[in-house]
Amino acid sequence: MRLKELRGLPVIDPTAARKIGTVLDYQVDPASGRLAAVDITSVAEGDGERVVAARIRRVGRNAVVLTGRGGSVAGPSPEVDERWLDASTLSGLEVMGDDGNRVGRVEDATFDQDSLEIDAYLLRSSVLERLIGRRRRIAPVKVHSCSRELMLVSSGRLKDAPAPSLDEPSPPALRVQLKTDDRVAAPSFDQVPDGQTVGAHSS
Repeated sequence: MRLKELRGLPVIDPTAARKIGTVLDYQVDPASGRLAAVDITSVAEGDGERVVAARIRRVGRNAVVLTGRGGSVAGPSPEVDERWLDASTLSGLEVMGDDGNRVGRVEDATFDQDSLEIDAYLLRSSVLERLIGRRRRIAPVKVHSCSRELMLVSSGRLKDAPAPSLDEPSPPALRVQLKTDDRVAAPSFDQVPDGQTVGAHSS
């Protein structure tokens, strides 16, 4: 199911067997790759409310069914995250590869109606792509990071820099040639008596 199909769906509280509102907007959490919440208009009060994903049992073709405890969150909630993307932010969001190449812009997304996990972000298609029925998609696992202005995806072209190995030889030491006057001759071992300390001496 597509995210844009959520808008206008009635929200049903199964405990009371009644409609408590209609979906106005949705919130996507790009970090977890899930539908995070839906914003609804309340039938009873007429004000906007937010129903978090934990309270959604299933999204059907014709309605959003809540869990048995039902309910919604009115006003600010500790469960609301500033990084969530609503319909106006997600639609048209620029997608950039981690290699610095522009991938395109998000048009919509598909999600699993039971788990509420995003299946794929759908990118805007060119006229030719629409004619041949080709649609570019981005799997949520490819999303490296995301903000309200940019989605960064893994291109697969960049490799992590290899960690330095302990077996690698260290760079050669800098050698400085000494003047003849500064050089010290080392004694020959056959000239040193047993048990005597070897010391440097001038030749």
